[in-house]
Amino acid sequence: MNYNQLLAQTKQELFGGWKPFEAAWLLLFIAVQIGIYIYNPDSILGMVSGIAGIICNVFVSKGKISNYFFGLIFAYTYFYISLGANFLGEMNTTLYVYIPAQFIGYFLWKANMQKEQNSAAVIAKALTVKGWIGLLAFLIIGTLLFVELLNYYGGSSTGLDGLSTIIVIAAQVLMVLRYREQWLLWIVLNIISIALWAENTSMYVMYSAYLLNSLYGYYNWSKLQKTNN
Repeated sequence: MNYNQLLAQTKQELFGGWKPFEAAWLLLFIAVQIGIYIYNPDSILGMVSGIAGIICNVFVSKGKISNYFFGLIFAYTYFYISLGANFLGEMNTTLYVYIPAQFIGYFLWKANMQKEQNSAAVIAKALTVKGWIGLLAFLIIGTLLFVELLNYYGGSSTGLDGLSTIIVIAAQVLMVLRYREQWLLWIVLNIISIALWAENTSMYVMYSAYLLNSLYGYYNWSKLQKTNN
């Protein structure tokens, strides 16, 4: 592949396939994050994490594989923010789930992209009944066990932290494996995270943007799944 082909592919990946309201949506929330930092410059790391997280989240909702690049930026910055807040569950989830998932997810998505011309979206799937049963069992049992572990090590907000951690693990696995139901878990997670980060403005706004984007993500991935079928 020569330079011009690589440039064309990168341009298509980053800028192709956007509807006007999607582009406006992304730019709006990036501007909000920057505006929050200018108004209340509490943490430049929080601003960087918020912007990278929003870009990653919107790109995932579009099924764009480049989300993993921005996901890495988000994961590394979010780790240090969680460490400073003593959210042990969030910190360990970032270290052992978010960061490895960016590499694993990239290669799994790379092998399952749509082949149609001018399409940069991944091939989406839907959970079966058996898959739903396994998912619910993992969420319930995993949360009970992990909350006990967080309590033992003296974490903060262990109930919300533990529940959000288990949801992240499940949602990240579904995302890597290209299941649309990841978005239902992201919706629940974002509601929990808004409560968890209520005192950090950048994180609060970021997760509010995530919540709205998750609703659209489920809608868009449902269309992708039906199209693939």
